[in-house]
Amino acid sequence: AYIIKVNIALIFFYLLYVIFLKKDTFFAFRRYFILAATVFSFVYPFITVSAWENIISFEKPQKYTTQVTVEDPAFAVVLADEGQTAEPVNTININWWQVLLLLLSAGVVFFLARFTWQLVSILQIKHKSIRKNIDGMEVFDLYDEITPFSFFRWIFIHLDSHSDTEIKQILLHEQTHARQWHSVDIILMELLCVFLWWNPIIWLMKRETAINLEHLADNGVLRKGVNSRDYQYYLLRLTYHQNATRIVNNFNVSLLKQRITMMNKTKSPARKLVKYLIALPLALLLMAGNSVYAQNQRESEIFTEVEKYPEFPGGNQAFMKYLVESIKYPVKAQENNEQGRVITNFVVEKDGSISNIKVIRGVTAALDAEAVRLLNSMPNWQSGEHQGKPARVRFTLPIVFRLQG
Repeated sequence: AYIIKVNIALIFFYLLYVIFLKKDTFFAFRRYFILAATVFSFVYPFITVSAWENIISFEKPQKYTTQVTVEDPAFAVVLADEGQTAEPVNTININWWQVLLLLLSAGVVFFLARFTWQLVSILQIKHKSIRKNIDGMEVFDLYDEITPFSFFRWIFIHLDSHSDTEIKQILLHEQTHARQWHSVDIILMELLCVFLWWNPIIWLMKRETAINLEHLADNGVLRKGVNSRDYQYYLLRLTYHQNATRIVNNFNVSLLKQRITMMNKTKSPARKLVKYLIALPLALLLMAGNSVYAQNQRESEIFTEVEKYPEFPGGNQAFMKYLVESIKYPVKAQENNEQGRVITNFVVEKDGSISNIKVIRGVTAALDAEAVRLLNSMPNWQSGEHQGKPARVRFTLPIVFRLQG
């Protein structure tokens, strides 16, 4: 439930961002929005406000569900047969939830390994690069024509590939990344992609984060007085360079068209900042929904013990007698020498009626159907109680079908 809530919030915040915020020039506000929305999405499932729990209510047929398990077979049906005792017929049960969990875990392991490899590759690049000082700034001179990039406070440039003017522009760009700690955003999004890799919205959020960080760095260069046209021409000349890795602030040219478009765009008027307040109603709605969900979960809590358990009319001995007298070993099952243990599950409702009859683990179609028929034919029970209120009680009942010669 927690993961579902987190992903729902991320999806809504992403849609809000794309629809209302993506096209403005408030790059810093856009960055703070993405960071705040991401953190909020992981925190709000823990926030419940009792005053909101009754704002929205979902009608539930019952309040209490109790689990009572009969571990040993309640009874066995023994019929005479000339043949030998047959082995129980087993069915193959695949737990698809475990299969899904295994696939999700495998994806996490893969992307975590990739993320670790990228971190190691940065250290390898740093080790191979030559440390230099340019205008009082520490720079690592790359050994190959890799696109300039920064990782936290480290700035990497292949100095021989650029003129002094270009190096100055690069340093202004990468200094903005380093000074504003843009690597924190990148690492955060990479970790989200590791653990929520199956959600395409996460990858889209990662992309939007990278684009916005480049807008921030480009804006930092232009605010220092660098000619916009010269800077854009220089970006075009960088298109043939390869990137170092995905988890650094590359002097990104793959998004060049969007960057140039945004650099040439007229600044958004300050009055449009009010649209960022749209996030507040969404946050309040998510917290209200979470509070209501928490309340309903408490009301439908499954207990292991109740004050009064349901009872078959006449008690347990009458229940056993009813089962033995009412069951009919299917003729087809006898002919096919079918036998085994059918594990059934049913609920005694508040009014004593029987519902939700299921075969948890079956043997054959004929034996399973007879077990279900038997339970369906039971009379109403005396209902159970919990905390002074009628309660639903779930029973798990193994029924053993055995042929003996």
